[in-house]
Amino acid sequence: MIKMEKLMKNNLIILMSITSIAYCDISGVTYFNYSSDDGFGMKRTYFTYKNQISDELTFKFQTDVGQEPVDEDGDSQDSRWWGYLKKAQLDWKVSDNMKVSMGLIGMNMFNVQEKTWGNRFVAKSALDNAGWSSSADLGIGFSKSFGDISSSLLMTNGEGYKTSVVDDNQKLSLQVLYGEKRLDKNSGYNAGIVYSTEDWSPETDGPDEIPGGTETVTGFFGGWSNNNLVAGVEYYTKDNGTDASLMSVSMNYILANNLTMYIRQDNKDPDIDMDNDEEDTTMAGFVWTPTKGLSICPNINKMKSGDETFKVNFEFKF
Repeated sequence: MIKMEKLMKNNLIILMSITSIAYCDISGVTYFNYSSDDGFGMKRTYFTYKNQISDELTFKFQTDVGQEPVDEDGDSQDSRWWGYLKKAQLDWKVSDNMKVSMGLIGMNMFNVQEKTWGNRFVAKSALDNAGWSSSADLGIGFSKSFGDISSSLLMTNGEGYKTSVVDDNQKLSLQVLYGEKRLDKNSGYNAGIVYSTEDWSPETDGPDEIPGGTETVTGFFGGWSNNNLVAGVEYYTKDNGTDASLMSVSMNYILANNLTMYIRQDNKDPDIDMDNDEEDTTMAGFVWTPTKGLSICPNINKMKSGDETFKVNFEFKF
């Protein structure tokens, strides 16, 4: 009798586990590349777990494994691999057109533009690449749609997901969007604005005293897509005592069912009051998808200085 009860209990646990997995979504993606400058490398590996708790609640858990970025001299700060918790996000669907997000959540400053660009495994979107906003942060957010207009307001710590809380200053981020969010998958167009503001505390320790201040980022973006073409444009300004600007224009053209050509031009001016300090980058390449889950992209990056880098980027999805 005891053995029968134990067997029934084990079967019940197995059945509950199978049922739980059926309502979950587990996925992963890896960015692997070859560069004429650095040889082979693996930039990023993401693992994502999604679970629908109820009709109103969903949860997303995502890890980010990669190497530390290079410093200003182009040298890696640390050759070891580091693992980060990127998202631990709970979404509460308050109504059909309103959602509350809390925890370690995705930011709203470039999530739409990144989808319009569409080639994250080749290069980050312009705002992300410039380091003017993180892709995730700890805080709370409110999203509401009004027909074709959607809005998102976040209050977060401001340090991003790779840094613990370092001060008590909060970051406010606003996005207002009109039109289609996923131009990489759907035809249509969009136009939007983004804005963020964050104070920083003064630093009195050390040889140099740094006064407190405020950093604001303001941006405008738009995109258009049909059956074969996806185009996007972005423009941002940043004010933290020095005025800077950033502009990016991209185009993806579908040549065949599994072959796309792209070109992108970025212009960054770290100080608009200073001459000859602009940073121009041109990216061009082809994305070939020979089978589901694999993308291969031979491409060239050319800087304003005339330096060219040939790369082959790979994306593995499961």
